[in-house]
Amino acid sequence: MPKQVDHDERRREIAGAVARLAGKRGLAAVTFREVAAEAGMSVALVQHYFGSKQNLLLRTVDIVSGRMAERFAARLSALGPGAGAIDRMRAVGVSFLPTDEDSREMMVLYHAVGAVGLTDPEIRGAQAHHNHGALISLLAGLLDAGRAAGEIAEDVEAVAEARMFTAAVTGLSAAVLLDAMSADEAIDAIDAHLRRLAATPHR
Repeated sequence: MPKQVDHDERRREIAGAVARLAGKRGLAAVTFREVAAEAGMSVALVQHYFGSKQNLLLRTVDIVSGRMAERFAARLSALGPGAGAIDRMRAVGVSFLPTDEDSREMMVLYHAVGAVGLTDPEIRGAQAHHNHGALISLLAGLLDAGRAAGEIAEDVEAVAEARMFTAAVTGLSAAVLLDAMSADEAIDAIDAHLRRLAATPHR
């Protein structure tokens, strides 16, 4: 019998090739030919799965966002069921910082595709970056739970704060990538921000 092809795995392999190229040489290196060579596949196969370069970039962001979600989940799980909202928010925030090769690759791609979206309307908007909305919902849920438990200040508006926190941690990740600050300094900034959300001093 012919070998069964795992199409999702193929897409993940191609997305991984895109992320590696973007991390090493920028998005200018992300052509179908270069991606195919990096992934060890034919150009026709890459085109079959993704069609256009815009779709290749957007679907790669989706797949890499899935890897980020796995990173969040692992860190949240490691905290245990008794962890409060502040600690959970911190775990998510720190996950955005490029502290190892994998997170650096993911965040370089994230910021590079975002830069393309500034001038390409097909690479921006809620539909193109729907995972952003999922992240806002996750953080707002953590904030609502923390407020209900008396850990988060009553006057904190969950959705507005989730949006601000997301903007803050993505901005901090860019600063670390650009060597404008260290990862430790970025973590200190996250901790200082979270302390201001607490209903009582967080320890």
